[in-house]
Amino acid sequence: MAEAVEVYRKAGRHALERQAASDWWQIYIEFIDWSTAEQSAADTIAPLLHRAGEDGLVTKWWFMRKHPCWRLRIHPGRDGHAMRDHLGAALDELAADDRIAQWWPGTYEAEMQAFGNWTGMEAAHDLFYEDSRAVMHLAHNGGGGLGRRELSLLLCNTLMRAAGLEWYEQGDVWHRIAQERPLPEDVSAANLTAMASDLKQLLLANTAPGGPLLRAEGPLASSADWASAFRQAGRTLGSAARTGTLQRGLREVLSYLIIFHWNRLGLPARTQSILAWATRTVILGLPGHVPPNPTLSGGPTSGTTAPPLAARANEGVAERALARFPLVSQRRFPCPDLETQVRNVRECANSCQESTTVEERMNRACTVWNLSARIAAECGMPDVAISLCRRQFRIFRAASPLSAGSAIASLQPVVNLARLTRRAGDNQGAYRELEAINHAVRNGGAAVIHGDLVDFDGLIADRSSEVDNWLRQVMREDGTRALVAAGQWTNAAAHAEKYDETRNQFREARQTRAIALALNGKANLALKLIDNTAKSDAWEYAGAACLRSYLLLQERSIGAGDVIGMLNDVRHVCGASHRPTGLFRIRLGLTAADLAVAAQGDAGLLCAELIEKAERSADAFMAREVLAHPECQTLATPKQSETLGLLVERAGFDSGQVPAVVMDDLMSSVHTAETVLIANLGVTASRLGPIRD
Repeated sequence: MAEAVEVYRKAGRHALERQAASDWWQIYIEFIDWSTAEQSAADTIAPLLHRAGEDGLVTKWWFMRKHPCWRLRIHPGRDGHAMRDHLGAALDELAADDRIAQWWPGTYEAEMQAFGNWTGMEAAHDLFYEDSRAVMHLAHNGGGGLGRRELSLLLCNTLMRAAGLEWYEQGDVWHRIAQERPLPEDVSAANLTAMASDLKQLLLANTAPGGPLLRAEGPLASSADWASAFRQAGRTLGSAARTGTLQRGLREVLSYLIIFHWNRLGLPARTQSILAWATRTVILGLPGHVPPNPTLSGGPTSGTTAPPLAARANEGVAERALARFPLVSQRRFPCPDLETQVRNVRECANSCQESTTVEERMNRACTVWNLSARIAAECGMPDVAISLCRRQFRIFRAASPLSAGSAIASLQPVVNLARLTRRAGDNQGAYRELEAINHAVRNGGAAVIHGDLVDFDGLIADRSSEVDNWLRQVMREDGTRALVAAGQWTNAAAHAEKYDETRNQFREARQTRAIALALNGKANLALKLIDNTAKSDAWEYAGAACLRSYLLLQERSIGAGDVIGMLNDVRHVCGASHRPTGLFRIRLGLTAADLAVAAQGDAGLLCAELIEKAERSADAFMAREVLAHPECQTLATPKQSETLGLLVERAGFDSGQVPAVVMDDLMSSVHTAETVLIANLGVTASRLGPIRD
């Protein structure tokens, strides 16, 4: 009899699960432009569902992104037929108005087993609903300065803590996610270690309802309900696991919830991978090896033909050239040997005590800080660079509110922290941090910058046009290049156009727009755009010739004359002697060399000239670029390779250490600059407190 009752109970539960799944209505929505789908959904779909919920037609809904469509799952209210009729008519109207491309219904198959059967699936649905609403709210209203990656870690941490997981059990969850997201080959152990030191602060953050972050007056008060949903899901699943009603491992279920959450949040696959591996590293340490990608097949799929090996190699060379765009002439003074660098910093520190005006003393003191942080970063000591940036900003913070004259100097170390994020390999994270800085300076609030919560409220007394122009320049130059480095050319083009006031000139906006067009199969339009671009300086003509060659390669219509013309334009620019733009000219030349090789042309003469130019320059920055270039490596004589290698070695690049005597000298200069900065800002000891990292 007992066995019969158990069979009946299981049959009833399975029927309940099937019924629960069948209650949901799944629809597929294709938006006009995949890159703007989230904003379109926030402006059209989310309000539609909200009104349907107020009318009692819908009780829950959630979405997933799967190119080229979004999958929307909707649970009906009192009348499923009325819900379908109402929403179907509304979606038809959106399609007719070209606000979405099209939509069609489908069948929802709930992943009951993946989430531990009915109990886990119900908890997941509740979380998916709240998560979807919060993501749409975030897209519509902005994030208040906190990056999505950082906010996500706080939410996931809340989920796992509420489920009752201990520290190393949380590490196992991140390990499971990492196994589903293979680490990109270009991400090194050093990159993971650098990120891990910052992420640990987020993993240890207090996300309690009344804690410093989520309380009513806290910097993340607007995300309190979102965190509450994650907390409730964790409690429900943890309780189910302890009472035996969750029929799959708790950590496995939590890892699935996080993967689904990241999809809804729109984190790119690369970001997910790096984030999972770096967070795993925080708790469990560096992985012993990088696992292979389990999704790679043994060869091309049936019915496809791989391009010839030479053609694929040439495409790779062209993509190497593409990575250097946008090509805009920028000043960067040469890098001598390490001892000379530190001596130059010492001279600057001494001069900041001797200057007659407050403004000059401040400028020179800040130069000491910024140069010292750059030296530490180039030498492979990111922790020292981070510490210097944070200490410098802390002094300015203690002197707030700052006048317009000090505002830019106060923001420079925070921007440098975002640059350190990009240096660590997290390009998307660097872009989010730059956006957060820009938003917080203009609107107030706090932002997580390189793992540190930075409060911008009351920092600047009166934001001047000079500060606005500086912020625009940072966003145009650094923000655009962070998106480009992340491979997001369409987003980079939209971003650059927002901040580039010279849109018809050969600058960031024009170049990224042309490349985005080409990568979307519109190289012919991109060629017209470049041909109609205003150009005046020689470097602009040379850069445009490079970009035109890339576009012609995309169309497979490049000729020998195109290659020769490009090489001549570039050699003319690279032959000029102007030390502040020497590094830009080297990069321009290497770009042209790559494009010539991709077009099966001869770049030997240009490469030989670039090698000689780097050798004569005594500039470690130029030497490093040339040494990393395959064609230049092949053409350089043993003596040239030795000379260039010594330039890089003596500059201390990536050495991971600085000799103790040299480091003492550098820190002594920083102490001098610190004293000058505190005195000239009028910072009292009580406001500053003890200096610590």
